[in-house]
Amino acid sequence: MDTLIDKRKYARLSQEFPVKAKVLGTPLEVEGVTLDVSQGGAFILSLSWSAFHANDQTEIQFSLPPAFTGQKESLLLRGPGTVIRVDGDRLGIAIEFLQELRTFKVIQAENV
Repeated sequence: MDTLIDKRKYARLSQEFPVKAKVLGTPLEVEGVTLDVSQGGAFILSLSWSAFHANDQTEIQFSLPPAFTGQKESLLLRGPGTVIRVDGDRLGIAIEFLQELRTFKVIQAENV
């Protein structure tokens, strides 16, 4: 008898972080907040969820607070992803990162 097993490569963290997602090749950039995040992807809640389509190539920008990073400042990280699911019931999008979150480029550090 088969049992349901979560086959995710990375553990998910239920954490809300401010995020911006830009669809590459378009002027579309929307703001949202993560519902959960891992090294391999995130589910992002956004009022603009319907502007996205599965397989859209995106650039994701996260703002991570010092309490999460252990740094003295908030970190602004940017990296690539692909929309793997648009979920109208949950008002959001699932994005798979094309590289691990920890390797996203630090584009800014802010004092809090």
